[in-house]
Amino acid sequence: MSKKISSSTEDIIMRADILAALISNFEREIKQIAESGPVAPPDSWILRYQVKGKSDTYWYYKLQCKEAIFPEQGDSSKFSKYKHLGKPGSTVYNEAIICLARRVKIDALERMINTIKQGWLDLYEEKEKNERRKYSRNKNAN
Repeated sequence: MSKKISSSTEDIIMRADILAALISNFEREIKQIAESGPVAPPDSWILRYQVKGKSDTYWYYKLQCKEAIFPEQGDSSKFSKYKHLGKPGSTVYNEAIICLARRVKIDALERMINTIKQGWLDLYEEKEKNERRKYSRNKNAN
């Protein structure tokens, strides 16, 4: 029986090491993404809106957040939830798309890290159960 238990413990340790390596890899990817350029704020998205001109209707875009974090154009002491991007293909629009893509990648990797950490907690519970069983068997054998 002790070989089975130690084998089970070794298996848990091996799986925990693999999870730690995955977390490390994902954290390294997040760092690389963040170092590659500006990242859009958390909870931000691009919104399309329509403006009617004198003779035509135009589509414009803005980066929007839940919180007012963007300095207003007229008064930099005030903040807005919106950053106007202008027309699709403009420099500001393209930069916002790239920044938002970085944010999406980072958010996805952070969700994966949280999932792995939950799995790590489950491994710890599994290890605790195995140790309680081992203790119970040893106690009953005596």
